[in-house]
Amino acid sequence: MVNCGGSYAASCSECPQGNGALWCNGECAWIGGGMYVGQCVPAVDVGLPGVPPASTDYYLIWFVLSGIIMLVYAAFYNQWVIKAPPGFPKVGRISVVERKGLFECFKYPDTCLYVTFCLPIVAAKNYYATDVCPFWPGCIFTFLCSYSPFAPISMIFRCILSGRVQEALYGNKRDCVLDCLYAMFCFPCDVGRESLAVDEEVGADVRCCC
Repeated sequence: MVNCGGSYAASCSECPQGNGALWCNGECAWIGGGMYVGQCVPAVDVGLPGVPPASTDYYLIWFVLSGIIMLVYAAFYNQWVIKAPPGFPKVGRISVVERKGLFECFKYPDTCLYVTFCLPIVAAKNYYATDVCPFWPGCIFTFLCSYSPFAPISMIFRCILSGRVQEALYGNKRDCVLDCLYAMFCFPCDVGRESLAVDEEVGADVRCCC
């Protein structure tokens, strides 16, 4: 049995029952040139599982365009902030910064905007400043795993990276369970508070370009 999107049938081809694309939803997708001219086939055969072809196309277009925009901005950020003489400072071995609250970034509009629109770049900056990961691998990894179907996989690596950032900032390891919960439900806020701590430690003054 397959879910036709409001009804069930033995297969996707049996979903329309003369109603065309209107009755071809759920686990199935309509392919063809019109409302009643076409075929009802499993969605997995034409795109992402459970997602109609049009939605898959929109997602892929958005993913590619946002990736290009993020790549261009990351290149400028890397050149003007990370590599600009004398180079972006690194967090010292003995950090004196106080631990930030999970939602503290909401008090700082510039950091909040950066995290909202440039999450991979902010995360990569944090990894770079704490010697956890180089800028480009951190940026690309965060983008690919945060805005793709591989997001659940990234939570595991995010827990590991976050733990190392916290250890560099505060000198003690974090609770892995909390790190997993933050990665699943509070990823932007967690990156934001790490950024606040890193910026305070190295003396950076964050100003959003917008």
